Amino acid sequence: MPRTLLTLASVLLFLTTSFAQQKIESRIRRVEEGLLPPVLLKGEGGWTLQKRMKHYRVPGVSIAVINNHAVEWARAYGVKDAATGEPVTTETVFQAASISKTLNATVIMKRVMEGKLSLDENVNTYLKSWQLPDNDFTAKKKVTIANLLSHTGGTTVSGFPGYSVTAPLPSVQQILKGEPPANTAPVIVNTDPGVRFRYSGGGTTILQLVLTELEKRPYAKIMNETVIGPLNMSNSTFSQPLPDEWKSRAATGHRPEDKPVEGKWHVYPELAAAGLWTTPTDLAKFAIEHQLSVQGNSNKILKREFDEKMMTPYIGGSYGLGWGVQKMGDAVYFQHDGGNEGFSCSLVAHIKSGYGAVVMINANSVGIIPEIMRSIAREYEWENYLPAPYEPVVLAEEKLQRMTGRFLLGSDRAVTVSAAGGRILADVTRMSRIEFVPISQTESISLEDGARVTFIAGDTPADDSLRIGDGTGAMRASRIDLDRKVPYELLITGAPDEAVERYRAIKKSDPADRAVGESALNELGYELLRQNKLKEAIVIFRLNVEFYPISSNVYDSLGEVLAKSGETEEAIKSYRKSLELNPNNSGAVEALKKLQKK
Repeated sequence: MPRTLLTLASVLLFLTTSFAQQKIESRIRRVEEGLLPPVLLKGEGGWTLQKRMKHYRVPGVSIAVINNHAVEWARAYGVKDAATGEPVTTETVFQAASISKTLNATVIMKRVMEGKLSLDENVNTYLKSWQLPDNDFTAKKKVTIANLLSHTGGTTVSGFPGYSVTAPLPSVQQILKGEPPANTAPVIVNTDPGVRFRYSGGGTTILQLVLTELEKRPYAKIMNETVIGPLNMSNSTFSQPLPDEWKSRAATGHRPEDKPVEGKWHVYPELAAAGLWTTPTDLAKFAIEHQLSVQGNSNKILKREFDEKMMTPYIGGSYGLGWGVQKMGDAVYFQHDGGNEGFSCSLVAHIKSGYGAVVMINANSVGIIPEIMRSIAREYEWENYLPAPYEPVVLAEEKLQRMTGRFLLGSDRAVTVSAAGGRILADVTRMSRIEFVPISQTESISLEDGARVTFIAGDTPADDSLRIGDGTGAMRASRIDLDRKVPYELLITGAPDEAVERYRAIKKSDPADRAVGESALNELGYELLRQNKLKEAIVIFRLNVEFYPISSNVYDSLGEVLAKSGETEEAIKSYRKSLELNPNNSGAVEALKKLQKK
């Protein structure tokens, strides 16, 4: 070929590549600048990624976008550790938490494909060192591998808190038995198998034991050879604790308010349920293989029919044999979310088309993840993924003013409504301010969660009311005087005696009122305790004892707050009463040992 033609061809290739990269960069910028709420308005743009990271106090974000069955781009934002400020990169590994279950399910299905396991066989057939205990529920129907993959086995233990990096780690058998040093309850069956979906990390841990006993080798090695290696997931490992050579590229987990997890992260010996360390790019490779397999275009791990089974709802319509299944109109997506201590993530991919995304963050502030997903969905025109946008309306000033005021929601919550910039602002007791956008002359909607407020005009302003709720239900709120306080407000504004009398009046008039229920008062007491309002917390816990004197738990809670406030003798009395009512309260036993040493 003449030199001039070779040069021209090189120039054309460069220009084509440069144009394609510019197009991708433009798409990335629009995704970064267009994070979207769950409720959309016509003409509204969106938030920037940086603003939402600040809003949710998320230190680091890592994203990989799938398009045309390939990773089109991957980007990382923020820092690995809020204390050190070291930046996140696309090779920074995060804990995948429950997305680990999808890799586990893929390996289980491969062994089914190979004839080594049967989906419909009693899982105990494959277990040697531990057996799922039989009881009245398993007498009716045995728990199968398909049940465990689909979370329909009736098994207990939803999730796992993990272990500090210095804590002793239990064996899988100890986890399943609930024996020390395990920090979770035994895995048992307490509902009928094969009837309904109930998420169970405990059930997945049974499958971890099935694999290791079947193959007589470490779980991490099985996963490396079956999934991680064949898919070139070079930044992924199931090794727990994390090996030293991986630690320098691992993100630190963060609790609320940017507080790093002690020791940077927790350790998860429950490998199948929560043990994977990985990147969005590696998870995208994994998702792409499933997309291609379902299309019959790849079988690096599974043949098409077995991948289709994974993505076919088993019982209940929204979960298959390892994947969550989202039906949005004619579109079907396979997906899974995950959350470990200090980490959150999500994987979403279209079953038939070659697009999707993975988002991982080193925080438990999950709100930002769906906002990023919706921004990607809008840019890449994901089928039926985004809800139809609402058309905001402009309310006349006199109508806006008529809607403002104070309304009683239940017996211990008030809603103070104000108007600003054509929108409705609602300050709800014990909640942050909610902004509502008018979508009709009487109805407004929250962009944050889709909650609705409907204004119901009475014959006079005093008769006005609101209907507040979401798709699952609504409550009526009646107008009250601006200076009227609910019991909670009296409690925290220096009138605890009056607050207690009001709670007593509620209990007398309606004993079933949720505001004076044992769990509600206990929750309120701990909320006050977290705010360091010890006196107010003691008032509420004492009231709970008054209302529910035969409950061991109310005395236990009162003992805890009394101990924190330095009232040791009273705390001891309360813990002793808790033990009298429940001799199996091991927490009270330990608390008494500590208090009696003082």
